[in-house]
Amino acid sequence: MKCQHKIALLKYTTKNFWLLVIPLLRGLAAVGLDFYGFYNWLRGAYWDIMVIAVIIGLAYFRWKNIRYDIQDNGIAVKSGMILKNEFLFPFSAVSCASAKRSVWLRPFRAVTVSLDSDSHSASNKRGMADVELIIPMDDYKVLFEKIPKKSGDMKITYHASKGNLLLFSFVFSSTLSGVIFIGTLFIQGGRIVGSELEEMFFSAVSDVTQVVRTIIKGVTPFSVALTLVIAIGWGFSFVSNLLRHIDFRIKRNGENIFVENGFFTRRRYYINYSRINCADLRQNLLMKICKVMSVHAGCTGYGKEKNGIPVFVPITTRNRVMDSMRLILPRFTISNISIKTKKSYIIAFVWLPVLLAAAFPAAAWFVKNAFPNWNSVVNFLLIMAEIPTIYLLIVKIFAKFTTGIGMSDEMVTLKYCSMYQFHTIIVPKNKIAYVRLSQTLFQRGTHVCDVIVYTRGEHASRHRLRGIPVPEAEDFAHRCNV
Repeated sequence: MKCQHKIALLKYTTKNFWLLVIPLLRGLAAVGLDFYGFYNWLRGAYWDIMVIAVIIGLAYFRWKNIRYDIQDNGIAVKSGMILKNEFLFPFSAVSCASAKRSVWLRPFRAVTVSLDSDSHSASNKRGMADVELIIPMDDYKVLFEKIPKKSGDMKITYHASKGNLLLFSFVFSSTLSGVIFIGTLFIQGGRIVGSELEEMFFSAVSDVTQVVRTIIKGVTPFSVALTLVIAIGWGFSFVSNLLRHIDFRIKRNGENIFVENGFFTRRRYYINYSRINCADLRQNLLMKICKVMSVHAGCTGYGKEKNGIPVFVPITTRNRVMDSMRLILPRFTISNISIKTKKSYIIAFVWLPVLLAAAFPAAAWFVKNAFPNWNSVVNFLLIMAEIPTIYLLIVKIFAKFTTGIGMSDEMVTLKYCSMYQFHTIIVPKNKIAYVRLSQTLFQRGTHVCDVIVYTRGEHASRHRLRGIPVPEAEDFAHRCNV
């Protein structure tokens, strides 16, 4: 059996490894060629050097004790220094195999390969692939030649346009993930390079505040700082999504589906068509009004990595989405909605945004009375909180009139809204794990309930439809044979 590529050693070092190495190297560079300076540096840094040596030693033993062997019917993996773990992952069980060639791995001809199935990971860690290895390029080619099933006569290729990818990145960019990245950058980067990052940020805030004050009177540095963080966070997420999905193309050859994308980091996915559990047509409110959508696939392993999105068709018009699905996912056809929410049932959809829309001004009034000097800051925060709340209220009103269930002989269609996102789930009946009917105390008087559908996968996915009349919900559950 083989060890992983030697570059995998870096994977097994701790997260704080670079926090020790980079300051250490900065100190060494400052000493230069002075022998006495080097001796004094060594006396002050020998504990750090010992810790780094221990980290590298443990990483070497972990690397040495993880081995693999690519066989004709699967890949055998051995791991563990004390508690040994050995298993064979059959290629017939693969739902998704992914290969990631990041910029820093390419010069070493190394590839990160992940294999996933509908069963739980052998490591018993949620969110991890069943098998994840860093292997040489030659082994990666052998592996991907052995995984796919027998090819068929059907050969289809879909290539997303640059305009669609720009719109997709714009819509699915997350301000929160960008802000988290910025926070991590300042926390970890500050430990490495000192206060330079903080000084740069506060200098930028000060400069922008002066410019904005010439346009808007009374603006505070806090308002500018918060706006900058949000804008930079969203901008980072947008660029990251665009670079991740650029040059997106999907190919289908019989039961084999291949997805390729990425600019700096090239990604390739193999997806077993028979292992796709559901198709998810996603829209936000603006997309719904403009009649555009994107298609995502519910397949264990696809889009599983951090910030991954399991997209099959980036944003395009409804007609083009339907045409693409007929070619790539021919089994997944939308059924006409026959079961809808009760006409008079609306409170469950709008109570949260209505409550928040009233609570924020009340809280702002209390804070301004308690702290009069904070008026400008509180007013700014109130506006920032009310905008998404009012938008959520409009979304939930739309959700009331679009939620519903449709059925055909083989497929079930579920339309519902989760927060700001509208979903149209197309799932084969044999991929439904079970259906649960839930009824609150308030729903009993109106004879409605919530229908909760769980679809199969490594972890069952949950889809909740609110306000369905009880007789129709019970009939639906019975027809799903659960």
